[in-house]
Amino acid sequence: MSKKTEFQALDLISAYTEKKKHPSSFELAHIFPNPVQPRIIGKEDVEDLVQSMDRLGLLEPILIRKDKNKYWIVAGERRYRAAIKLGWKEIQATVTDADEEICYEMALAENEKRKNLNPWEVGKAIQYLRKEKKKTAEEVSKLLGYTERYVKQLSSIARLDQKTVMEMIISGKPTSVKNLESVLRSKENRGGEIISPTSSKLKITADLSGLTVKARESFHREFNSLKKKYGII
Repeated sequence: MSKKTEFQALDLISAYTEKKKHPSSFELAHIFPNPVQPRIIGKEDVEDLVQSMDRLGLLEPILIRKDKNKYWIVAGERRYRAAIKLGWKEIQATVTDADEEICYEMALAENEKRKNLNPWEVGKAIQYLRKEKKKTAEEVSKLLGYTERYVKQLSSIARLDQKTVMEMIISGKPTSVKNLESVLRSKENRGGEIISPTSSKLKITADLSGLTVKARESFHREFNSLKKKYGII
């Protein structure tokens, strides 16, 4: 698989918040969603969080950065939206002093950690980093822990429009790399051309006998999640 298991940008969040471990309360009226953030689909669908936060409260503070007299969300927009729906006046937040570019990378890391982004959204984020922030494919691959080939693969998927991706989601078709590439080929009339290799099948056998029952169950959960995300049969 072309995607590495480690997401290197996750270190950004701890690096820029380790000195400010104790969050403070901020008025929601002074906090604003970031107009440029990796998550595109489903960020306003917070009913699950509303119920959870109403019952358990806020389990993890949101992350914000200050710009003049306003605070912009770096990570935790759905928690912020759920707090508004619950009628809260304040929310616990940690302030980072990272600049805007680093904050975007932190937001991407946070969403990827939570498996909130589908491959198209990651592709859009990569597209933004390359076009707007002038990063090379090599720089993006190092930042995200992806191979350059996978970065280019996701960048190509980002050519799909949001309406098409939403139609896939509504139809129940998994938004895997394989399925998204298939739709892209169809829309661009590229016939059988494909970016992901499908001509041959590789069978891999893993010996889990040395693992504990808990470790084996954890492995199977992660593996099934990856199969679903990347369209592996």
